[in-house]
Amino acid sequence: MNKITYRIKYSKKGPARFTSHLDVLRMLTRTLRRTGLPLAYSAGYHPKPILSFGPPLPLGVESSAEYFDLELTRALPEEEVKRALTQHLPPGLEVNTVQKLAPKTPSLMATTTGIVYQFLLRRKTPLTDAQVKAWFAALWSRSELLVTKKTKRGEKPVNVRPLWKNYELTFQPDGLILFDFEVAFGPQGTIRPDDFESLLVAAFQIEHRRRTAVNFKTGEGHRKVL
Repeated sequence: MNKITYRIKYSKKGPARFTSHLDVLRMLTRTLRRTGLPLAYSAGYHPKPILSFGPPLPLGVESSAEYFDLELTRALPEEEVKRALTQHLPPGLEVNTVQKLAPKTPSLMATTTGIVYQFLLRRKTPLTDAQVKAWFAALWSRSELLVTKKTKRGEKPVNVRPLWKNYELTFQPDGLILFDFEVAFGPQGTIRPDDFESLLVAAFQIEHRRRTAVNFKTGEGHRKVL
């Protein structure tokens, strides 16, 4: 049987940000069974809709860039798939786009190269905008940024500086700061939002956390943001 794969981009906002990745998987499985879509199922005694996900979202982080791949037994218009999902998704989850994939398209996890997050920051001390820029420039210029990682053998310091790809600051009229930053994702590792928080906590309070984009490697080796 030929299976057709669709890539769904969705948002996870509000109280839903406190729903774990495993619970989201369970909710989507229940939701898909109610949609009436021609789902492809796994083999075995307990068949389930065939789904594959991108990088898990840390608990408590909102996102406008979550992804999963869904397999159907026959092709449908993308808008029809989107409409069926939208009608049944629980509050806090919203479909942004649906894309029919070409055969043999690599998986989400295999092609993800980077993740972009956004923090809303409040200054703990009366730093000027210029001082904030200088603070981040000094952080960026360092060759080593150590965070504590938990391993099977306990906690150990890890240098995450090579995984920090870029950043941008946007100063808000109310004095808050939007801090957008990209981290690598792949065999070399990644930086979790809470890792980055530990680097900022001395000078800033994080008011909000959001994942805003995922970067993918295309067949030509270039980077694409969906």
